[in-house]
Amino acid sequence: MNEKNSGTAAKNAVTLLILDKTKAPKMVELTGNMTFGRDFPYSTCDIRVQSAIVGRNHGEFTFNSADGGWYYTDKGSQNGTYINGEKLASSPETGSAPFKLTDGDILRIDRRTLNSPHDDAVLMVFRTSLSADEKWLEYQLAPGADVIIGRDKGCSIVIPDMMVSRNHAIIKNIEDKWILSDNNSTNGVSLNSKLMTEETEIFDHDVIRISDTTLIFLRDRIIYNCANVANLSLYVDIEKKTVNFGKKTLLKDIQAEFQNGDFVLILGGSGAGKTTLIRAILGESKADGRIILNGEDLYKNFKKVKSQIGLVPQFLTLRKNDTVRQTLLDTAGIKLGRGYTQKDREDEVDRILELVGIKEHQEKLIGQLSGGQQKKVSVANQLIGFQKVFICDEPDSGLDAASRMQQMEILKEISKQNKIVMVISHEPDDAVDRSSGRPRVLFTKVIVLARSSEDAAGHLAYFGTPKGAMEYFGVNRLQDIMLKINPETEGGEGKADYFIETYSKMRRGE
Repeated sequence: MNEKNSGTAAKNAVTLLILDKTKAPKMVELTGNMTFGRDFPYSTCDIRVQSAIVGRNHGEFTFNSADGGWYYTDKGSQNGTYINGEKLASSPETGSAPFKLTDGDILRIDRRTLNSPHDDAVLMVFRTSLSADEKWLEYQLAPGADVIIGRDKGCSIVIPDMMVSRNHAIIKNIEDKWILSDNNSTNGVSLNSKLMTEETEIFDHDVIRISDTTLIFLRDRIIYNCANVANLSLYVDIEKKTVNFGKKTLLKDIQAEFQNGDFVLILGGSGAGKTTLIRAILGESKADGRIILNGEDLYKNFKKVKSQIGLVPQFLTLRKNDTVRQTLLDTAGIKLGRGYTQKDREDEVDRILELVGIKEHQEKLIGQLSGGQQKKVSVANQLIGFQKVFICDEPDSGLDAASRMQQMEILKEISKQNKIVMVISHEPDDAVDRSSGRPRVLFTKVIVLARSSEDAAGHLAYFGTPKGAMEYFGVNRLQDIMLKINPETEGGEGKADYFIETYSKMRRGE
């Protein structure tokens, strides 16, 4: 299940940002089970650091192919491992229990007082949205000088990201202390993986997160990355979703992870919890569990993360007598809000026009465009703003076959712009690309929910590729999966419990 450097692990590769006693950021890609320890002659560890307080065989990172998750285990080291400020319980005989990592988790090997790090302290940040060749910059701190962080070109540290406010945060130097404040930003500031609610003193080795930029505060400087906005991850971990004060369970034990470019089909029988699932991901109805977008928990940081997850209208309509540019500017006025100037909106529209390839048509009326060009405008209209995840509840409902296909093509194009698109559809086999002469399913991932006869809750019956789904259920079409799991009273084969249990065993590696 946890084979080293397995193909499955390679496809789910993540990056460790490591800072040891050299204070030079190092990026290490995790591609399978990898041991971690001190660098010394004849060391056999996969990840080695310069530090006298790290054990020779300190810990191990492992990939679990059953649930697609990464775990860290302290192997009974003398100084232990802190994760997000809490020390893992560990013993020399048994080590620690595996700790499941999520994007943005902070690991430290240090002394007990983290606010006064050891000279040989090691900091590691687990990231699914950083590349191994990420560029890092330094900002030198000066006594008595404040540090302003934001999108404005006059800031001390400039982050060219529309998710970042013009003057997003400030670090003030007051009586030899450094105080971090969120400057009423739109999307907030995280400090050591927790959302800030008030100004806070910061210390050596503290980790600040603003949008997709990670900033590490050291004694004399700040190290920060040039965020690669093309990387994106969404992790859904729902323990259960209940109603009626916990008396009725609608969903139970749902785990899935997605990356940028994923076009996801959500399938499920009657009462299996499809709409409940998307409402939980949208944050409209909170479940017991976590919705993690690029390391940020939707339920803990709702204001920031919710702005990045959107609901796509059932059919993307455009006003025929408006120009392309005016259409996009109207959308920018709504989505970007009051914190952005007219120039900000113009710049965002110019960026999207270039990205989608329709700048030459910007002054044309929508009604003058060809069908393919109008489709591109529909894509551009959805790409305006901050949204990274798009969710659609039966976007093809009530449409004829041609319109259903057009709608699915538009949604697929949105996913190809480094987004994640999730769709509930009762006609999934219409989402096929036939342009090459060989029909190809547009979806990249499939979630199948089935209702258990034991607790009447929706459970995960499959998560993976469309091809894998059809092989697993023994069908030739995606919509025929419903025949397998629907009850006999609804014309199905009534095998929901069988597929729920079978998939559960697969996840456990049995």
